[in-house]
Amino acid sequence: MTANDNFPERNSIVIDSKPIQYIIRKSKRAKHLQLQINSNAMLEVVVPIRRNIPFPYIEKFLLEKKRWILRNVQKAEEIARKAREKSNYILFLGREVPIEIIESERKRATAKPGAGRLIVKVPIGRKDLAKRAIRAFYKKFARSILERLVREKASEMNLSFSRISVRSNKMQWGSCSPRKVLSFSWRLIAAPQAVVEYIVVHELAHIQHNNHSKAFWRTVQKYCPDYKKYERWLRKHGDLIKARTNFNG
Repeated sequence: MTANDNFPERNSIVIDSKPIQYIIRKSKRAKHLQLQINSNAMLEVVVPIRRNIPFPYIEKFLLEKKRWILRNVQKAEEIARKAREKSNYILFLGREVPIEIIESERKRATAKPGAGRLIVKVPIGRKDLAKRAIRAFYKKFARSILERLVREKASEMNLSFSRISVRSNKMQWGSCSPRKVLSFSWRLIAAPQAVVEYIVVHELAHIQHNNHSKAFWRTVQKYCPDYKKYERWLRKHGDLIKARTNFNG
């Protein structure tokens, strides 16, 4: 039996007496076996769809990577625990904002700021729609905030761009295309504004320097002198932000 045959999507393996649940995911793009931790703190084994990889090989691969697995699964579980503890709050520009859910006769769910909290109104008996409304709130305000900051920083840096795109990307905070299209993850506005501004400066600097050369970092430092501090902040807190803005279910 190979990984490209019919097989259970969810599997488990015991590593150092600890049962580890994992998902096998086929990929057309992958060339080799890869390990990832998804947004639900679940271990994923990415299997190249073009290769016939037997299950014993996958299990051997997992045992060879047991230190990485144990370390990263533990980290992901801790992040998921912290996110659950704050499930009654959203992070908005680095601030903890309490969520108040109100059931009403309305037909759709909405989320709006008010009285120092985020007021989420949902149809009676449909609290399950609250996450969708919070996600929509984030996306709406992310576009407004990011568009304003990009225009301010572009003017300050004397740079022009073609357009701004706000997406649901979990892998990148921002990117800059060769056509000067600036793309940002709406999740970014959960971070403090100074961190958001750093990412904006970072991507604008790529309009001048399509690399991470010394010249690129000099440009970043000129307009964001404390950028190293914000890089460290994202490395430390980025996974928690992604977990707390995971509104898929």
